[in-house]
Amino acid sequence: HLLPGNRFICVNGADLKGLYVGHTAPKVRQIFADNDIVMIDEAYSLTAQGPGETGDSFSQEAIAEIITQIEDHGSEKLVMFAGYGGMNVAPGDNLMKNFIDANPGLKSRINSTIYFDSYSAEQMVEIVHIQAKNQGFILSRRVDPDILAYFKERTKDRNFGNGREARSLLENAMVFAAGRVKKIPVGKIKKRQLQEITVSDIRNALERIRKGNQMQAGRSDKRKMGFVYEEVFR
Repeated sequence: HLLPGNRFICVNGADLKGLYVGHTAPKVRQIFADNDIVMIDEAYSLTAQGPGETGDSFSQEAIAEIITQIEDHGSEKLVMFAGYGGMNVAPGDNLMKNFIDANPGLKSRINSTIYFDSYSAEQMVEIVHIQAKNQGFILSRRVDPDILAYFKERTKDRNFGNGREARSLLENAMVFAAGRVKKIPVGKIKKRQLQEITVSDIRNALERIRKGNQMQAGRSDKRKMGFVYEEVFR
């Protein structure tokens, strides 16, 4: 009962921007008028990423209106900004700090900061099992050592995506499971075979994801840049 109502909306930074100059402020104003709790996810998308840079005019207009709404309705509204950042993040990757520092008026109006640690490798294993269960799949605990070993690698990576990587692993495993089941004659397919994700499916999915991660990260070898490159001058 701290707020007059419980109308809730979750938007991202891009959702607050208007279609043309002068449209952003009324759009933000309407969102606040229609809701008591406003959560702005990926809030840093409203500000430029580079140090010393300023966001576009739409972003600046959105932030200015957000500040106005917080000032005028601070006791009636709850506003939450969410995004990547925190104490254990490299300065260049601390996107939420960049967002908050972009406007002193905004920074001075935020009175509470909550930091969530990334999931551990062990927690990621459990998330994979929870998601599999929620989607009606049978996932044996025999897959745990493979999943755990993989996420012990991933949690050290600066681009670790937390919970969504569990979903990505499961979706990839489902592709291999579907390919496996497709080879079984229709009349001999059992219900469990349609629901089961095997150790082989998980291992194939992990191999596929690892290759994808390697391609995204690139190589330190300057001779290979997506095409054949030969150094002429020795």
